[in-house]
Amino acid sequence: MRKLLAVLCLSLFFLRSDAQILDMLKGRVKDKAVETATSLAGNKVNNLITTQAITTNFGDCDVRNIKDPGFGADEQYTDLCHAEFSENGFVLRPGYYELRVKSFCLQAGTYAPGKGDGYLYAPLKGPKKDIVDKIVKNWYKKQNISQADVQMLLWAIISKANFKNISPELKLVAAQLLSPKEILSLSNMGLDFVPDNVMSEVKMNLPKPVQLVLEAENKMRQFFNSASYNYNELERFAMLAGVNTQRSTINYGTWGLHPGGFWIAYLPSGYSQMKVRIFVPADKGTVNYIPSNDVAVPANESSQRLLLSDVKNCN
Repeated sequence: MRKLLAVLCLSLFFLRSDAQILDMLKGRVKDKAVETATSLAGNKVNNLITTQAITTNFGDCDVRNIKDPGFGADEQYTDLCHAEFSENGFVLRPGYYELRVKSFCLQAGTYAPGKGDGYLYAPLKGPKKDIVDKIVKNWYKKQNISQADVQMLLWAIISKANFKNISPELKLVAAQLLSPKEILSLSNMGLDFVPDNVMSEVKMNLPKPVQLVLEAENKMRQFFNSASYNYNELERFAMLAGVNTQRSTINYGTWGLHPGGFWIAYLPSGYSQMKVRIFVPADKGTVNYIPSNDVAVPANESSQRLLLSDVKNCN
């Protein structure tokens, strides 16, 4: 009888111990699941905040084929202000050309172009490149829309603003430049204002220029989420105050080899106006040039990337 009681007690002890161990294991599994879910959620938030809508950068430029700013200084340039422009662009024969077009800022939290910044050609890249390209190209046919309104729409996309929160007026601009399908794709994406404590953690180990871009985008999202905002307020966050003191490795007015087979120099005046100089060599024959295919990228990452438009600035 005593042996039987001892066996029963021992069995109860092990049953209780197994239950405790099982509960402990369940607790650890639950904690691990919560930790994993939190980590995944954190990574997703980080990616949403740090992923750039347009990724074009100086690494996309051809820095091997360049000419000094003084190249072509004594040549006669043909002004393209009154030249015909079609869907195939400007048709250019060998010679020197000059063109003034309107342009757009593609990166918030950077300095406006200065005389110390040299620019080279790069293609438009990034998750939102097709929509950005469509907006700027379609603006040529809808020049009744102000450049400021187009720039605000681009800033909304670049800052990853929640499209549902932008003003009815800006939604109307989008409706004139994009298809319903493209607008729907924008409506299903976007961020709201990210709290300061979250932003601080996200940008903590990032380079200073990247931190400034993320901060500017977040401030712009806050404005887009507000009941009212205007161009001047957004511009204030898009551009850093003062002059960029960082020296550029490419001089202002440097010529670069364009994929179209001709040479080109970008001479911006602020971010909204661009003078372009083109040299078509004699052995190239006739070439076509579409300005809106070009992103003018500075060697200095703290300065603004500029997307050219096909709209002439001949005033």
